Amino acid sequence: MKRLWGYLKEFKWFIIVGPLFKMFEAGLELLNPILVAKIIDVGVYSQDWNYIIQIGIYILMLNVLGFVFSVISQKCSAKTSVGVATDMRKDLFSKVTTFSHAELDKFGTASIVNRLTNDISQVENAVGIFMRMMIRVPFLLVGAFILSLTINKKMSLVFLVLIPVVSIILFFYIKKTTPYFKKIRTKLDNISKVTNENLSGTRVIRAFNKQQDEQERFEQVSEDFTTTSIKISKMSALLNPLIYLLVDFATIAILYVGGLQINIGSLSQGDVIALIDYVSIITMSMLLVSRIIVIFVRTSASLHRINEIMDTEPSIKNVPGIRHVNNPNFNEIMEFKDVCFNYTGSQNTKSFIKNLSFKIYPHQTIGIIGGTGSGKTTIANLMTRFYDPTSGEILYKGRDIKKYSIEQLRGEISIVQQRSTLFSGSLRENMCLRENASDEEIIEALKISQSWDFVKDWKQGLDYQIMAGGKNVSGGQMQRLTIARAIVGHFDMLILDDSSSALDFLTDSNLRKALKQLDTTLVLISQRATSIMDADLIIVLDNGDVVGMGKHEDLMKDCEIYKEIYLSQSK
Repeated sequence: MKRLWGYLKEFKWFIIVGPLFKMFEAGLELLNPILVAKIIDVGVYSQDWNYIIQIGIYILMLNVLGFVFSVISQKCSAKTSVGVATDMRKDLFSKVTTFSHAELDKFGTASIVNRLTNDISQVENAVGIFMRMMIRVPFLLVGAFILSLTINKKMSLVFLVLIPVVSIILFFYIKKTTPYFKKIRTKLDNISKVTNENLSGTRVIRAFNKQQDEQERFEQVSEDFTTTSIKISKMSALLNPLIYLLVDFATIAILYVGGLQINIGSLSQGDVIALIDYVSIITMSMLLVSRIIVIFVRTSASLHRINEIMDTEPSIKNVPGIRHVNNPNFNEIMEFKDVCFNYTGSQNTKSFIKNLSFKIYPHQTIGIIGGTGSGKTTIANLMTRFYDPTSGEILYKGRDIKKYSIEQLRGEISIVQQRSTLFSGSLRENMCLRENASDEEIIEALKISQSWDFVKDWKQGLDYQIMAGGKNVSGGQMQRLTIARAIVGHFDMLILDDSSSALDFLTDSNLRKALKQLDTTLVLISQRATSIMDADLIIVLDNGDVVGMGKHEDLMKDCEIYKEIYLSQSK
């Protein structure tokens, strides 16, 4: 709640003005039963129509004034709730962007999206209700009770019994439902996760005729969510009828006792009507209290989930960075020193990467090869500091990689990841993702990546609109376009993480020849031996260990694993 108050401080004037006008509206509402009682006891009793019309005009004026107060309060409430939600959403998204891959793996995409949308919407709703009800409801409860005392002290004892009983019921309701509200947010994450997987993998599901299995899987998580929701609904369904039942008993008591008091002349008919009106006001106030409590219990669960993200410190700390341009003393552009790495939350207690040591010199072409799961992509992620090593040290230009700011490091190391990704928008916008570039620079990058042959045939050229996820380009085109995007601009090191797997051998060969034109250090990660056989240094991996290092000819003699890979592919 402390974090929420921090956001509310930005709207302190709205928080003061909104509830204040709501209180004015509540005060006018409390006057209505008194005026109605006067109409009955004076106007109706004496058949004075002028008095009845006069009081009726007063009631109408009070209601109009109450409407104006309500509009002002609602506007303040809307500005505050939407403003708080907007600021919180911005901060939450900014926090997520600071996360390393380890934190993103921990929370999961579906859960983060739910927290950014559903949970913050729940907070927005709660802030709006808080603004409108935090003074109005207590003011109505206390005011109705005090005014009932002024009418008849003995009759007001009914309220002294009603309010504590209802409070006890609400206490047990909160105690029972709070755990379920926390569970239901997690179950909603599961629904989002399954839905996201089904929509993103719909082609695979259809290709394997697994629609029915996925339907059953969705129904299972949906049923789990429904079961918890029904439990909450059952408890909520009992709350309102139970409160109404107590209020009905209170009304009957007032009518019965009030009738006796009227007979002996100690109470007027208007006073009884006023007391019943105050019972109605207290009833509505107690029901609003129950509604507010339900919303705040849900909001408490949502705030807890939001705070989980906001309180999580990224494992990779960004630093202001050092200026390395005046550091001519480095020999290796990158060096791994006894690097070990294991993924957070992995069930495997052994390191995924074990005591990895190698050096990369400027303007070299390095090839990294190995079987599936040997650690090739993990090395690429460590080079660009998507993860930090569990132990050991990675040096970039002679200094620990952690001493560079993330912006500096990734500004100088360009990477094409294993999974190609394009964003919705024009081709030009996608090409300028790393840094702004002229059309000539973009076209040059497209030529090097072997993309210009098909791009020049597009009528829109660089203005061609890419669909979300690159749905309107082929897999090979997408890979070449992501390579073009990576080589736009200036960098000292280029990493291609198995980014030509969808290319035919001729295009792959032409790509590698074109890449040699770049005055940069090149790291080629591939499962194809032919793609890296001309590299200055080839690193062979097997289950996170370096089992061979050297040129193609040397590895064919000395490294059995490399020889097996090469021969299996060449045959």
